[in-house]
Amino acid sequence: MKKITLFMGLVLASTMSFSQVIVSLTSVPCNTGLEGNYPYEYAGELDGSATDWNEPNIFLGANSVSGCLEFINDGTPGMVTGIGVPPLQNVPMAYLGCDTAGNATQDLTGKIAVIYRGTCEFGYKAYNAQKRGAIAVIIINHTGDAVDMGGGTYGPQVNIPVIQIGRVAGDDLRLAIESCGACTVTCFIGSKVGLYANDMGSSIADIVMPNELAKPAFMAETGAEFPVDLGLWAFNYGTNAQTGVTASVNIDFGGSSVYSNTSAPLNFAAPAGIVIDTQYFDLGTFSPPTLSAGTYTVTYTLNIAGADDDATDNTFTYEYNLTGSAYAKSRTDAAGNPTASTAFSLNETSIQYDDFEVCMVFRDANASRYGKKALGMTFSSMPVGFDIDFEVLEVRLYEWNDVFTDMNDAALAFTALNQVASGIYFYDYASNGNLEGQNIYQEFDTPWPLTDNQRYLFCVYNASDSIRVGYDARIDYTATINNYLQPIAPVKDLPNGQPAEWFRDGFGWDVTPAISATIDYPTGVNANTVVKDVLAPYPNPTANLLTVPVRKGIVGNVTIEIYDLAGKLVIAENQTIGKEPLKVNVASIANGAYVFNLTFADGSKDTFKVSVNR
Repeated sequence: MKKITLFMGLVLASTMSFSQVIVSLTSVPCNTGLEGNYPYEYAGELDGSATDWNEPNIFLGANSVSGCLEFINDGTPGMVTGIGVPPLQNVPMAYLGCDTAGNATQDLTGKIAVIYRGTCEFGYKAYNAQKRGAIAVIIINHTGDAVDMGGGTYGPQVNIPVIQIGRVAGDDLRLAIESCGACTVTCFIGSKVGLYANDMGSSIADIVMPNELAKPAFMAETGAEFPVDLGLWAFNYGTNAQTGVTASVNIDFGGSSVYSNTSAPLNFAAPAGIVIDTQYFDLGTFSPPTLSAGTYTVTYTLNIAGADDDATDNTFTYEYNLTGSAYAKSRTDAAGNPTASTAFSLNETSIQYDDFEVCMVFRDANASRYGKKALGMTFSSMPVGFDIDFEVLEVRLYEWNDVFTDMNDAALAFTALNQVASGIYFYDYASNGNLEGQNIYQEFDTPWPLTDNQRYLFCVYNASDSIRVGYDARIDYTATINNYLQPIAPVKDLPNGQPAEWFRDGFGWDVTPAISATIDYPTGVNANTVVKDVLAPYPNPTANLLTVPVRKGIVGNVTIEIYDLAGKLVIAENQTIGKEPLKVNVASIANGAYVFNLTFADGSKDTFKVSVNR
């Protein structure tokens, strides 16, 4: 997990450095539409400082590489099965680069090796390519966008650049390599600085966005209630100085422009070594007298006097939504459903974790308007492998009562959290499959009234090693956090046998949990939700005997299943419902929190959480 501690100018420097390193397909003769820059993750650190890799400092132009692409082929027979979502199709096992056949005879001298993710460690794949003479490695993720890569055992022996690209781009790349002919698809990996004569650029990390990309419209009825700052950092990567550079922004709503602005011109010096002239374009604040529900499309454009030799990083677009009831930091559709491009879990290679929570921060001056309440959360998840049976996930709402001003405030901590609402979701793989790409809505047991200007954390709690939580890796909050200085998406983990620890910056500012909160009136949560008169079990916490009141009209048999928060079934029994409440003896299970799942004769279910404490 990334621990980001850089602020203000230091954040800018980090952003500048990332922006200047590109992965670009420079020639795809059979499909020129695939040429251009690709999103990626670099193994270790771009400056070569990682301890689990021995890669070069890719900021230095001398370490840039260029070559044709070729799939690794270690001679392993057969085709890949059961890897990826959706599963990889018609991919030879030899493309995984795990050397199960011990065949190192392939000659990749001077080439960039392409390898699919799966089966063995990233470091081992890269090492196998390196010993064949490869000058760099591109790993294609088997699911979603590119993710961070640990070096494992062999990473410290790898001294060539290793990058990863996402599944969609990787599938296109594979088709091009196999269709265009041997050694005709070429790629450049390295610093942009000095690569072209005239080259201004920016990145999605360098544009300012709102602190949230979906917000209930009742909280933002005027621009004063939801002002959107507009601006971006620009960089001169080319060898020539640039004069009269401008930036412009346009906001479109319903097919019409509702805001546009062009900056005053700025002059940029040519790079001095790896030092790049970087300046900020302030493009004002979008704050109209009234706001309407719907989708707002924001487009930033950099303009130079002549032609830009690489215009792929001159235009950037994002959307934010004013919805009926959804709040989210990630991208969403118009209804406020979060959009996940990948999924994250904790890397347990060296440290074992009991659980973790992915969260988003909520705070609004109009949170209590019209008496609406927090009703539940929507999230997505992804299995790790295909051997999952039954897992438990929980949505939680905390009041975050630590008092601080912004992210420069030393008082920012996670010591005063008060959990006020929760809801249990059963991830039943046998019945529902892996649910990849599907959003899951889980209501809170009790709708919770929000307080104006109170900080909250909406979190998805996960105690399973078999489930990843959906994330959006196609937006980047770096410049936005630098602008507003407010936390976005913290993560908590619990190392085995150790105290819980919070990471204010989660998995990094370049990825955001794809979760949303539903804030509305308690009735009509959604068309598929049945509001049940569930009565609370007592006593809770309990020592030995738990009494469970039953909903009116429920009769016949009931199956009682008790799970720990890791999804392990600890008690299963059947009872018959009479006139009295159910009695459940929990004397045989250890102290801790448990989930009770009651299945009635009519097919309906009740779920609740109980603590056992003696």
